[in-house]
Amino acid sequence: MTPDQIDGHQGRGRVEQLLPSERTDEALAERFRVFAREECSGKSGLNVMSPTYETLSLSIAENPGLLALARECMVGQPIPNLFFAAVKRISDDCHCEELAGHYTRIGEGGVPGCGLSGSFAQFCDRYDSEIVDLVRTRRVQTNEIRRCSYLMPAFGSAFVDGGRKPLALIDVGASAGLNLLWDSYQYRYSDGSTFGPSDAEVVIECELRNEMPDIPGEMPDVAFRRGVDLNPVDLGDEEQFLWMMALVWPDHPDRAALLRAARRIWLNDPPRVERGDALEVLPRVLAEVPRDTALCVFHCHTLNQFPAESRNVFYEILDGESLDRPIYHVSSEGEHMRVNRIVNGVADTILSARRNAHGRWIEWLNIESQETK
Repeated sequence: MTPDQIDGHQGRGRVEQLLPSERTDEALAERFRVFAREECSGKSGLNVMSPTYETLSLSIAENPGLLALARECMVGQPIPNLFFAAVKRISDDCHCEELAGHYTRIGEGGVPGCGLSGSFAQFCDRYDSEIVDLVRTRRVQTNEIRRCSYLMPAFGSAFVDGGRKPLALIDVGASAGLNLLWDSYQYRYSDGSTFGPSDAEVVIECELRNEMPDIPGEMPDVAFRRGVDLNPVDLGDEEQFLWMMALVWPDHPDRAALLRAARRIWLNDPPRVERGDALEVLPRVLAEVPRDTALCVFHCHTLNQFPAESRNVFYEILDGESLDRPIYHVSSEGEHMRVNRIVNGVADTILSARRNAHGRWIEWLNIESQETK
């Protein structure tokens, strides 16, 4: 993804840099309308659908009281995602409330009922102080396990291109590090192909819209795996896990089920995730990577939260490291995933795809027409 494309994605309102006191009702209302149109309707390149949050976003845009609550969201976070997660987290503990009943029916396959918006507004009015406490202190940190449906082939392509050396994996913006456990999962694609352990507790299903790239049938060896995150998520902490569950949209019970199953694997073998700014931590982690490995640095929907100057520094770190050894840069941002081989500061794309933001489908692309960075 090019820097301009990332800026365009960021410009759609993913993160909010204004202080709460600087946010107007008009701007907040437009933020929720954009969220409904471009992230919930399934009509954008992000290809994610939530009729529930589409309905509620349009309702919030017309409700000054709800906009006042949303105004309190932490700086640097995507406001709709954070606000909805805060409400859902409280609702998950309030099973007798009407809103909890709506969410339960939706999670069982129902459609948003006509009383959803009213129940949501009443719930927010009743629990306004609790909601404000959460939106001021919590962060939007998801760990979409199904994204491994395209990361697994990306790692396989790097393994082959790198001479079948063991992989060294660094996940930037790792959250809990669940994507570092990708080789513990089984993958089932719509063409009938399967990869991974036959007895895996996590099974990831994905629609292929064309042929799978040429990758090994067996999982490559991994010699090194490390995550980097400003605020690593500890899934051994029940409240941190429940908050991550609250970030899953009510319409997506399959995502919640995958998260529960992946957590069980995590609890048996937690991956190491370094706490800190990626621009400060990454050089140190790179220095620890074994020499005789195929080095992959990857990230999913992370760079769109970096300021432009920080992204440039990130690229400079990769380019500098590539003067000493090849780097495979697996970038999943906006509407595309790309695997770039960087050697001596020059990047060549070896694999590229359009994919659903949550990994539900993949369309592999002709790399000859793709940009490299």
